[in-house]
Formats: sequence, C-alpha cells, structure tokens
Amino acid sequence: MLNSSTATITGASAMVPTEGTSLGGPDEAGLTGKILPGGIAYITWRDFTFGGTYKIDAAFRTILTKALAQGAKAWLIDLRGNLGGSAVDMTSMFLNGEPTMAIVVKTGKAGTQTANKDLRLGAEYQLPMAVLLNGRSASASEVFALALKENKRATIVGQKSLGCLGAESPNPLPGGASIHVTVQEFAGGVTGAKYNNVGIPPDVEADDATAVAKAIEILKQKI
Repeated sequence: MLNSSTATITGASAMVPTEGTSLGGPDEAGLTGKILPGGIAYITWRDFTFGGTYKIDAAFRTILTKALAQGAKAWLIDLRGNLGGSAVDMTSMFLNGEPTMAIVVKTGKAGTQTANKDLRLGAEYQLPMAVLLNGRSASASEVFALALKENKRATIVGQKSLGCLGAESPNPLPGGASIHVTVQEFAGGVTGAKYNNVGIPPDVEADDATAVAKAIEILKQKI
C-alpha cells in the first residue's frame, strides 16, 4: 500500500503510571484506568475497538463511572500510541451539541457533524479534562481530541499527532499492491482548519517523559 503522507510515526505508546489505585484493565482494547493522587483519573486504551460483543464507548463509560465512585475530580485521557480504529461518537459524552468535525471533499465542504446531545453524560461527569497526544496518535484518537480541543472542553498536552484525518478509497494494482486515495478529509468542526497530513498541535507541548506530569499539573489548577 502506498501512503500519500510523508509523516513518520514517532513517539512512545502510553505508559500507565505506577502510582495510584487501579480502576481495572487492560481489557481487549487495552482500556486501563487508575485514580492518581489528587483525584486525577488516568485512562488509556490501545485502539477504538467496536464490534462483536465489545464496544469501546460502553467500556469507557463504565470506567468513568467507576472512577467517579472512587472520587475522581478530573480526567486524564492518554491517547499516545493509539492509532485509531472504528469511528465511535465518544466526544458527545462531554459536549452539548457543538460542531465536532467538518467533512471536506474534492468539490468543497460536505457537511459538519455535531455532538449528539442524547449521548452527553450527566453533570457529575463533566470534570476538567486533559488529553495526551504524540506522533503515534492517529485517526479516531485525533477525531476524539480535535472535537474536545476546538470546543475548549479539554487541554491537549504532548506532541503533534500523526495527521491521519480522512477517509480513503482503495484501488487495487497488479501483484496485490494497492493505492489508497483520500476521498474525504476531516477538518475542525469549529474552525474548519485542516489537519490531515499535518497533525493536531498540542495546547501545551511536552515530551513523552514529562507529558503525564505536565497534564496533572494543569488539571490540579482546574480542580
């Protein structure tokens, strides 16, 4: 397969902090959680798995609820190393009908998606939030982060994401190879800014070694 992007996948995968109280995991999507000192609920998962009997959105909500029961005061979502998967509407849990993503095709803008108000979680879930990204964060993880970033619902900490925000059409070639042509790009729902092949810049830069500590520092100021 040939890829039009010249971006190189860089950065580490998420590393669950050693301190804190376990919220369970990892499950089949790698979903893992911990309550860190100060009431910071750290949650990470490997990919957006959605099929069969497992649904990442349902599993995510379950771990959020468990965290609240253990006194969570803020959400720290670590999507470093998360290369995406099925597009699942998880941003709606934290938004209230705001624009989440603009769809752009060759002939121009093809519409804007908005958060589903029916999926918004209750007020007790609307805690301060930080999302960690790096050069190994792509696709669905970028869609999730972008909607929260543009609607100022979460602070993005870390490094610029990979920049894989779009849909493609495969074109088979002789010998088993194929060229995948981009037919849609996913742009910012609020700003219309394009991030495909560019990447989403963080609000606060931090390398992989210091990203968790930086996010905790930011969240403690908001609690």
